[in-house]
Amino acid sequence: MSTSRIAQLAQIISSQTNILDEHLQSHGVPEPSFKPEGPSEPIQQAPLDVQKAKNDVIEAAIELRQLLEGPMKLLLPESNFAPLIAVYRFKLASLVPTEAPISFADLAAKGGLLEHDLRRIIRYTAIHHRVFCEPTKGYVAHTAASRLLAENPIASHLMGLTFEECWPAHNRAVDAIGRRSDEANISGYALANATSLNTFQFLSQHPARAQRFAAAMATTSPASLDALSTHFEWAQLPANSTVVDVGGSRGHVSQHLAQKFPQLSFIVQDLPEVIEGAKDKLPETVDKGRVDFIAHDMFTAQPVQGAAVYLLRYVLHDWQDKYCIEILRNLIPSLKAGAKVVIRDHLLPEPGTMALLQEMQMR
Repeated sequence: MSTSRIAQLAQIISSQTNILDEHLQSHGVPEPSFKPEGPSEPIQQAPLDVQKAKNDVIEAAIELRQLLEGPMKLLLPESNFAPLIAVYRFKLASLVPTEAPISFADLAAKGGLLEHDLRRIIRYTAIHHRVFCEPTKGYVAHTAASRLLAENPIASHLMGLTFEECWPAHNRAVDAIGRRSDEANISGYALANATSLNTFQFLSQHPARAQRFAAAMATTSPASLDALSTHFEWAQLPANSTVVDVGGSRGHVSQHLAQKFPQLSFIVQDLPEVIEGAKDKLPETVDKGRVDFIAHDMFTAQPVQGAAVYLLRYVLHDWQDKYCIEILRNLIPSLKAGAKVVIRDHLLPEPGTMALLQEMQMR
């Protein structure tokens, strides 16, 4: 008798979870947990077979849940982000003590909220997202997720980007698609912000939001930066070569490359509001004489002439094709013989050619 698909998935989950558990036990790695002391990134930097086992479990769990919940649930997933937005906007995680629970009444008073609103927010995020818990009726305590938000600025930057910039734009993206336009200022972002400007023009008029956007962009994973430093032959560039990091935000990529390749110098270009004060915040491990910042609009002629490399890392995916062509054309007058334009960006695979989790993340 053939085994049903749900039984096959259950077997995958069981067998691959055993691999994960054996790795945790044999290496003394903390096991995944929702408790406040639980690891923020479980099963990281593991061997490839362990990483594959982790992905296999997640993919099988996703498919199993989707099969068991049925097609109606696929059409109507939970989509209420308002409680998480409230947690972020009212800074609730930072108001909950790490050493002991706090009552709903006291937390509401500290956050300037009505108690019944606060209670509904916490109980929703606790059950849907494991953000906070209610150890005793009427009291709030941290979980691993809420404590991460309270203590890790990266989590706050990414939540700000997701819920204050991206989510409102996603909510209007279908309206923009209906306009059938290739103009950069006809977008979900423009409609959500009631502006005739494109995204980056709008951010240039709102410095605090531009800084938050840049901070979120600087949360690039070490693996992503290592891939960039590995898959182009930076070490083969002549000594004292200049690399122009076009649209380089606050210079996190150039900092990484400068530490890896001491024979190179870097010029980071972005909007004035983004790069303001960035050089003063370079870490001590980076020679500030080798990483400089210049305000530049990539839709105008490139001011730095004769550089060895003009780097466009995750820049072009923000723009329709005609704008990408304009960005590249603005480099041409400044290119010397042998100069390189290095583009790092996403390439969407053909459907079904990658593992489920990988393809979900890419799309």
